[in-house]
Amino acid sequence: MTTAVATRAEFEALLDRVLSLVSSDPEAGPRLAAADVAERVEIQDLGLVLNLASDPSTGRGLRWEFSDDIDWRPHLSLAMDSDVANRYLQGKENFAIAVARKRIRVSCGDARAALRLLPVYRPVFERFREVVERDYPQLAV
Repeated sequence: MTTAVATRAEFEALLDRVLSLVSSDPEAGPRLAAADVAERVEIQDLGLVLNLASDPSTGRGLRWEFSDDIDWRPHLSLAMDSDVANRYLQGKENFAIAVARKRIRVSCGDARAALRLLPVYRPVFERFREVVERDYPQLAV
């Protein structure tokens, strides 16, 4: 069963909330800040772009923009539809299999680089699941 996100605004609000929670977490925030993450994620069917990067200078874990108007260069670019993104962020879509089946397209780097980032993003996935279960139950998979 696939559960697509209803609107771009809904998914953007969900991502913004999750990234704020993770970045301000006293354990996860510093780990993300130290990870040297710079990634661009495009949710193609919603026309949504998310650029995120580690932010060690401010003490927050990540900085992010929902546009391509950024002052950093992504190391990795991922493109997928909202149903795949929703499953992936809830830990229900295996990254390597999704790439092999072309449900997630990788550019500006390689899939191995993305696989190395997966453990760093574990707190993002955990918070995403928590927020979905609590506040967006229609998106739970």
